[in-house]
Amino acid sequence: MKKNTMKDLAPIAIPHGPPVESTAEYFKSKMETANMTRKYPVWDIARPTPQVLMEQARRDLMEADEKLVLKREEEKANRVIMDAKWLELREKEMLLKESFISFNKFIRENQEKRDRAERKMEADGQVLLRKARETEAMRCRVADMEEVKRLMERQVQDYTIYEDYLMSVVRNYPEFKQPLDVLNRYEALAAAKNTLAERQERDLGMLENARQKIAALTEEKKLFIMGLNNTLADLRWRYDKVRNRVIEWELALNRLKEAAAARHVELCHVRAAVRSLYLKICAQKRMPPDAPPHDFEQQLVLVMRALLELRNIYRIAHRRSKEKYDTFTQTILLIYFSTT
Repeated sequence: MKKNTMKDLAPIAIPHGPPVESTAEYFKSKMETANMTRKYPVWDIARPTPQVLMEQARRDLMEADEKLVLKREEEKANRVIMDAKWLELREKEMLLKESFISFNKFIRENQEKRDRAERKMEADGQVLLRKARETEAMRCRVADMEEVKRLMERQVQDYTIYEDYLMSVVRNYPEFKQPLDVLNRYEALAAAKNTLAERQERDLGMLENARQKIAALTEEKKLFIMGLNNTLADLRWRYDKVRNRVIEWELALNRLKEAAAARHVELCHVRAAVRSLYLKICAQKRMPPDAPPHDFEQQLVLVMRALLELRNIYRIAHRRSKEKYDTFTQTILLIYFSTT
């Protein structure tokens, strides 16, 4: 039996050398042995008893606790490494942000300088074009002035005839002292003519505005009158509708009045019947009619009590008559059977 057990086990490898040097290899082999799936012989299979299952669960729990401890230690080490990497990434991010800000500032300054240079070049070009246009306009103006000068010289020569005419007018009419007075008189007459023409034009414009306002007011009043006509038609339609509804409600009210009158008549008959029944019951019971004529509730209570008493009396009489009938029937049967 012992030989078979030794055959089933693996051969033991004894390390050579000092035991201290073999410690690392020993622990490594222990870890590999713990991680390897153990294969037990066929005859060494644990029986599925509660104790065995509990032991297996306890062993699995211990292995899970050991793995959890290892994972927690590994998580702590990884956390330290990740924190260091995260701090390094934060520092690189700050450096990148600072370099990006400085680079962005440098680009913005260069862009601003370029924009200022472009605006200055554009402004200088516009100033140059404006100066060129002004120079060209001045040249054209000088040419126009020279043309006007030549034209005025020709006109002065042409107007010499009119000057001689004005001088002759001054000599012939003593109210004019000089030719300028004649021109002033002409300008005054022309101004008066223009003033009259403007006043006439203004009056005509005022008349036209008044005509337009009258036409607009007439159109507005027409539309207002049409709206009033529509409103009146709508009100008439609503009045007819309301009048029809009033007629319907009056008919309904008359019907309700007739129904109320009929109900009132029935109520009076019922009250009279209740009062008469109450008086008869009081007379039958030899009781004084203490209830007032208008207190129908108390009268109905007395009537209901009398009716309940009559019903009880009827039940008792019916039961007694039934008992008497049964007794009579039994007596007849006994007599019949005794005679037979």
